[in-house]
Amino acid sequence: MPKAIGYYTECTESHHLIHAFGDLLERLTSNEKLGLIAALSLWLSMDDPSDAHWTIPAIAHTNLFPESANLSRAVSIIEEIDPDDAPPLMAALLEQLREGVFAA
Repeated sequence: MPKAIGYYTECTESHHLIHAFGDLLERLTSNEKLGLIAALSLWLSMDDPSDAHWTIPAIAHTNLFPESANLSRAVSIIEEIDPDDAPPLMAALLEQLREGVFAA
């Protein structure tokens, strides 16, 4: 059984995500969860995550990511996330995907 986001992180952004998409972010599709993971991964891999050119929304709104209202909303929620809070959020998303918790 997958654990709620709060098991992994208690950051403000996670609370907003839970409010918008459920305790397990079950209202996000697998592609939307993968998009969040990918955007966070690319953002964290930048030499300077504070570089205004490579914000999470700028990364997520390239042609590499699926166009989705839910993904856009989730990205707007996490756009100010602290780099230290991103890996636990990514771990939670991966666990949910592994357990098959996502919208159809």
